[in-house]
Amino acid sequence: MSSKQKVTFLIPVIAIAGLFGIILLTPQDEQIIARGIVHDESGPLEGAVVRQRGSSYYVLTNSDGYFELPLPENNGAQITAWIPGTFIGGGDVEGFLNPEGDMLFLHHYPVTDNSEYPFVSPTDPDNETACANCHADHTGENDSAMPFDEWQQDAHATAATNKRFLSLYNGTNLAGEAGPATLFIYEALQTANKPVAPSLGQDAVGPGYKLDYPDQSGICATCHTPILAIDTPYHADPNTAVGVAAEGISCDFCHKIQDVTLRPDGKPDPGLPGVLSVQFLRPQAGEQLFIGPLDDTPGEDIYAASQDESQFCAACHSGQFWDVPIYDSFGEWLASPYSMGDQAQTCQDCHMPHVGVTSFVQLPPDDTTILAPRDPETIFSHRMPGAADEALLESAATLTVEAKPTGDQLHVTVRVTNTGAGHHIPTDNPLRNMILLVQTVDGEGQPLTLLDGPTIPAWGGVGDPAEGYYAGQPGILYAKILADLFTDEMPTYAYWRPTRLVSDNRIAALATDQSSYTFALPADQDVTVDVQLYLRRAYIELMDLKDWDTTDMLMTQQIVRVP
Repeated sequence: MSSKQKVTFLIPVIAIAGLFGIILLTPQDEQIIARGIVHDESGPLEGAVVRQRGSSYYVLTNSDGYFELPLPENNGAQITAWIPGTFIGGGDVEGFLNPEGDMLFLHHYPVTDNSEYPFVSPTDPDNETACANCHADHTGENDSAMPFDEWQQDAHATAATNKRFLSLYNGTNLAGEAGPATLFIYEALQTANKPVAPSLGQDAVGPGYKLDYPDQSGICATCHTPILAIDTPYHADPNTAVGVAAEGISCDFCHKIQDVTLRPDGKPDPGLPGVLSVQFLRPQAGEQLFIGPLDDTPGEDIYAASQDESQFCAACHSGQFWDVPIYDSFGEWLASPYSMGDQAQTCQDCHMPHVGVTSFVQLPPDDTTILAPRDPETIFSHRMPGAADEALLESAATLTVEAKPTGDQLHVTVRVTNTGAGHHIPTDNPLRNMILLVQTVDGEGQPLTLLDGPTIPAWGGVGDPAEGYYAGQPGILYAKILADLFTDEMPTYAYWRPTRLVSDNRIAALATDQSSYTFALPADQDVTVDVQLYLRRAYIELMDLKDWDTTDMLMTQQIVRVP
């Protein structure tokens, strides 16, 4: 439920005529009416949203700034008001319960962004506005439900320090051992120096951006260390991030975003990667403000509907190099049924799901503000599950398997449907791939001979299938395959170079991929068909080179026995 949706009180009811039409009240609520006038320095404000803090029910002020707000009960929570352009205001409920009501003043917030603002670390012990002060659990009873505690478990918190990211950026393995700089040769017919093939995997640590371009920083920091990259986006080396910049995509960073710049087609401008497409509103020295998705949190808070919209995620979940789209989970969502109509869902619906909590605040002991329980549908989790979350992956795809014996052959049909993701699966980083493994064995556990049907290509790993090297096995590898434009190495792991798109068989939202297999069927034996779908975080050859010990994650599995 949106924080702006109205709710209806329970029956039996009494209908009375009010300023805003018919208001439904239970008998015991008949006398509990909060009244008042909302105004700013210029006078009364029409159209201000007024509610009791934490409630889904609200009214709007009339042309005189006046409101009458029926309360189901007096739970002691503040009466709050907000209108575009102002901080959220609030006042003690008791003041609004007398017949004359009370005045509620709204302050306008500054409209000029302060580029000199120093972002606040969520754990800064010397800053009273640090997020952990009020949005972390201090009791030890609920250490995963507060936003700060959830954020610490989220990949956004480690975007700047992720060891896999840094090893690919620097051209090292996880032990920090660096490879040699890439060798380039000049060819007169080329418009740029050409790397010598094979240039990928030429040593024990694999490729790296800094091996290709040791004197450049690239644009990785615009998403991975955005605070570092705000002022010098093309000269920000993630290795140099310290302090709050090394905390990745942190609380204060996101809650200073008032909008994201998009082109007329609804996508970010590829020439403005990451933080360059973000519109901030940072306070002046000595002041503070926080932008959020609720309109009833009085103080230094500002309501912005954009914080609940997929566009908020667009800048860092769309990207291209050398005019080739490399990752585009936002664009995939935008083109999917999930971006429109009855099936519309936002990125936040899946990646910031409601988890049933009724509060996201733990106030300091000396703060006597009364916080009424909220509708859990208005509170979004900050753990933001993604490609490493087992439960999310298990809900992303559905398998159906049909196995029909015909004479001495077994015909297997497999359908993989993207039932749970609002974008392609797999998505984002083009190193990710999804492996469909179709295994058939006889009653003695021996694999059946494949007579016809697709097999997993070489980049599924050449070697022992028991160790995850599935090349040549019945099945499909789903991935966006890029080739190096100059060396033709495929799939290329160095997607920051000029590349060309070779193929893309990933499964779009709500789409189904079907594949068929024919096996030799042994006589008079039971057969087991075991179909598994895995997400692999990167190509296995690259993981071996980099020493990335990242286990394949089973998304779904179906077992069929014949007869």
